[in-house]
Amino acid sequence: MPYMNVTEVESALIGLSAAHPSICQLITLPNPTIEGRTTHAVLLGTHAANTVDAFYLTGGVHAREWGSCEILVNLATDLCDAYAGGTGVGYGGKYFSAAEVRALIEQINIIVFPCVNPDGRDFSQQPSSPLWRKNRNPADSGGNASKIGVDINRNLDFLWNFTSAFAPAAQNVYLSSTNPADETYHGRAPTS
Repeated sequence: MPYMNVTEVESALIGLSAAHPSICQLITLPNPTIEGRTTHAVLLGTHAANTVDAFYLTGGVHAREWGSCEILVNLATDLCDAYAGGTGVGYGGKYFSAAEVRALIEQINIIVFPCVNPDGRDFSQQPSSPLWRKNRNPADSGGNASKIGVDINRNLDFLWNFTSAFAPAAQNVYLSSTNPADETYHGRAPTS
C-alpha cells in the first residue's frame, strides 16, 4: 500500500472532523508553509481548547519519515470510531477498553498534527528525492539547491544554541549543525 501524499493527509483530517464533529475539531494552522500550503491538525476531545490538559502528537517532521503521518491519522480515526461506536481499540497485543477510550476523549484533549512538514514530504515523495529530510525553506541557501531547508526537529527554541549547551565533543552533525548544507541544519534562529 503506498503512503499518503500531502493532499490525502489533509483530506483525511477534514473527513475525520466532518464524520465526528462532536469530538474532532479541525484546526487550521495560521501560517502557510513556504510553498503556500495550508495545514491542519485535529483536536480530539469533548472539552473546549485550553480547558483541560492536552497531549500534542506530531508526525511528518522529517520529510522522509512517511509512516508517521499515517500512524497519527490512523490513531485519530481509531479513537474517534471507537468512541462513537462504544468499543475499545487494540495495538500490538495491548487492548484499551471502551471505558478507557471514553475516559481519554472525555477527560483530556489530544491534538494531532500528522504532517508538520508538508513541503518536505511532497518533495521527498518525488522519485528524484526520496531521502530528503528538511523542509523547503530557501532562506539560507544562497541559491544553492543543496542548502535548501531547515531540520524542523532541530529548529525549536529549546537548546537551539547547542554549542553553548553541549560539550564540544558532543557537537557533531548528528546532534545539530550550523551549516545549511547539512541534513541537521538548525536554521538561522530558533523557530525560523
